[in-house]
Amino acid sequence: MWFRLLILSLFSTTLLLLQSERARAHLNFFITEEEMARLLGINTELYYVNKGVVNDYAINFVVLLRNDVNTIKFSWQSLLNYSLPYILDVKYGPGYKGVLLPPQMNVSSNGVIPTSVQTFRITMVCTGLKTAEITVFISLFVSTREKANATVVKFKRNKVCLKGIGNSQNDSIRLNPSYFGSSSDFAIACVLTLITLALFVVITSAYYIKRKKQEQEHTYMTALYDSNPHMFLRQGFGRPPSTESGSYATIDDLQKNPPSPVPYATSDCCRYSENNSNYRVSYYASSQVMLISQVSVSDPRLIDPTKRLRTLAVPRENIFIDSVKEEGIFGKVCIGKYHEKLVFIKTTKDTVSKRLLNLFLAEGTMMFGMDHKNVLNVLCVNLDNPTKPLLVYSYAGRGNLKRFLINCRQRKDNTTVSTQVLVDMAIQILLGLMYLHSKNICYKDMAARNAVVGDKFDIKITDNCLSRDLFPNDYFCMGDKESKPVKWMAMESLIYDQWTFQTDVWSFGVVLWELTTMCQQPYADIDPFEMSTHLRTGYRLAQPLGCPDELYAVMTYCWLNNPLDRPQLNQLLAYLNEFFTALCRFV
Repeated sequence: MWFRLLILSLFSTTLLLLQSERARAHLNFFITEEEMARLLGINTELYYVNKGVVNDYAINFVVLLRNDVNTIKFSWQSLLNYSLPYILDVKYGPGYKGVLLPPQMNVSSNGVIPTSVQTFRITMVCTGLKTAEITVFISLFVSTREKANATVVKFKRNKVCLKGIGNSQNDSIRLNPSYFGSSSDFAIACVLTLITLALFVVITSAYYIKRKKQEQEHTYMTALYDSNPHMFLRQGFGRPPSTESGSYATIDDLQKNPPSPVPYATSDCCRYSENNSNYRVSYYASSQVMLISQVSVSDPRLIDPTKRLRTLAVPRENIFIDSVKEEGIFGKVCIGKYHEKLVFIKTTKDTVSKRLLNLFLAEGTMMFGMDHKNVLNVLCVNLDNPTKPLLVYSYAGRGNLKRFLINCRQRKDNTTVSTQVLVDMAIQILLGLMYLHSKNICYKDMAARNAVVGDKFDIKITDNCLSRDLFPNDYFCMGDKESKPVKWMAMESLIYDQWTFQTDVWSFGVVLWELTTMCQQPYADIDPFEMSTHLRTGYRLAQPLGCPDELYAVMTYCWLNNPLDRPQLNQLLAYLNEFFTALCRFV
């Protein structure tokens, strides 16, 4: 009897120790090796909290932030099987007024820490009006479901600011007058600014009057009927063409020079040159033109597909289904053969309603008539069984792009995907999207799930047929009871249900983020109903770990509030081409 009691006692003690260890190991909070190398030149990670244990040495170590360092990046991760609530606070010490702008964070001050590693940044920008060293207080409170297991982390940073050296970037930051003192330097700066503005107004007015006379004497008008008969353009304005790329070469150019709209490239606008391993944008894509007017974009999914189906119909005996590749609630994707060629086949299940069946056929044939190497067109359909139609597509060896990247991230696929390959994928997606825009089609659902990848990493944009069924976590039913890709949508689409070519640009920025994170979920911890508020207050997806600054800059430009401020696709193409070339030089 006593032996059983001893065994039971030992078992209970062991269980308590294991539970205690599990409760303690709930959080990692650290600075990555790359960030430490940038800040201090030290190639090591700095953990403030390691598996729930606070590192007092790191807490007491005060890092000095030089004048040219405006941001500091932190990484965190919940080690439990659920997200952890947090409260994050950043405050300045005394004497900061007129020296530092208010701190900016790309995460909310309270929210949840995800179960995957997430990096966020805190931005502290000097005004350049004074020289000072300001203490920055950062505090983090993290709680778990066990109230006694809360973690509190408080540490300091010293930010150095120098007079005459302010923000070197053209960041758009909301200023609060209360943060500036009544210094004489600031008053002088205001007077000089007013004088400069007055001179600028006088010179600009004189130039405008002269220019208007010239325009009245000679105006050039032309129309692009070969790509879009409803798009009218005026030649002779804008930035001089670049013989190298045909558009803005760097992201700084996108910021300094307001981009002039240009015609969208056709299927042969980009060619691959084996001599220099670089894509070249043709003259057609780089013509300097200004958009005058444009009709509303079209959506083939809203058109009755009966005529398309009649044209695509083939006998059932020509189609053979071998195996099921993916399966959802009401549909599935199969692998089969059509005329002895390997193909993908989309079909529905027996329980599908008539409304979903019509949606399946409309979305599945939306690419009918498209002819581009980066767009997957439907080959044929069979309607012998009206309740189980078959849609046939060309086969892609690596399958769905999102599934492929997730498998690579989870080590289920032994394929190594380099940054160079990812940028090349982004370029191919851009080319396909540019072609759709040249056909006046706004895609509305650009995402990695709506693309396939071949054996040689060749990418094709697909229709979004069955996407809601196969990727239910990517879509949400909002107030209008329509399932939408909320976390890929532009702010104006979320709030006003507006769709333009520029909303596709926003979605492409999210696709870039998907590529660099190997298809992690965007805004994973944000409630879909709070997305519009989240975006309106200025929050965006954080820079992924290991993502080059140049690539993240492209994403942030795609997510600008004003659609007219976002770059056009051919400008993005030119920049990514040059970034791709730069990567090739290092390989």
